[in-house]
Amino acid sequence: MALASVTRLAERADQVAAALRSLREPEAAAFVTDLGRDADRAAEAIRTLLVCVPRSTDWYEVHRQMWIRFGDPSDLAAMTSKVVAPA
Repeated sequence: MALASVTRLAERADQVAAALRSLREPEAAAFVTDLGRDADRAAEAIRTLLVCVPRSTDWYEVHRQMWIRFGDPSDLAAMTSKVVAPA
């Protein structure tokens, strides 16, 4: 929801900047263009937060965390395949 709001803000800023340019208000248009860029950066930051990236390259730990969160049996199987029985 936040991502959609920021994306709409960026689109609206582009529209306002275009309207100001047509009124020959270059300083105001430049300000609104900067606002649109800020909104684009905020949307990208939100997208980055929403992307699921494993915090660890230890695949046992990755599958363990996925098993804890979602309970997918394939993660449990992958996790147990990493366990080596003592000799």
